[in-house]
Amino acid sequence: NNKNYISKKCDEIHKKFWTGGGSNLNKDQHRAWRTAMILFVSLLCHNFPEGLAVVASALESRKLGMTVTVGIMIHNIPEGIAIAIPCLAARPESPWLSFALASLSGLAEPAGAFFALLFLRKVKDDDATVWNMENVLAFVAGVMITVAMYELFPEAKRHTKTHGKKHFIAGTVIGIIIMVATE
Repeated sequence: NNKNYISKKCDEIHKKFWTGGGSNLNKDQHRAWRTAMILFVSLLCHNFPEGLAVVASALESRKLGMTVTVGIMIHNIPEGIAIAIPCLAARPESPWLSFALASLSGLAEPAGAFFALLFLRKVKDDDATVWNMENVLAFVAGVMITVAMYELFPEAKRHTKTHGKKHFIAGTVIGIIIMVATE
């Protein structure tokens, strides 16, 4: 009996949050909601190791810690916007939902920092462990590259039919230049 109840609740949550609430959304709203949810989950996974990176860099030196913290803080603004915009497109009557999802994804960062303070502080530089910062950051990079290649680029390309390819190409080139320049 409890399994049926839990199964029904999971189905309700899936229908309400993942698929956008059922059939009351049009095709574009469903697509926007799917994009918002994929970005939410991937940025949630992406932000946790950023908290690890802040702590690891701060443990290395105070100056490096401040540099990494400011850099991550600045790039969190477009991350929140990336979640909020498709959420608003899917559910224009729920602006607080957009705000909540963007904020919740950002709260993974302090959770990652807390985790790092508890566990990574004990890891020595010479430890060969899966929790080495290089491994954690490589995992995060893989998640974000996968999301970009399989979700964001196809969605952006779909919009080129109505807005032209020049914006898509310009945005891609500018993004690459910014990433290389801030490396």
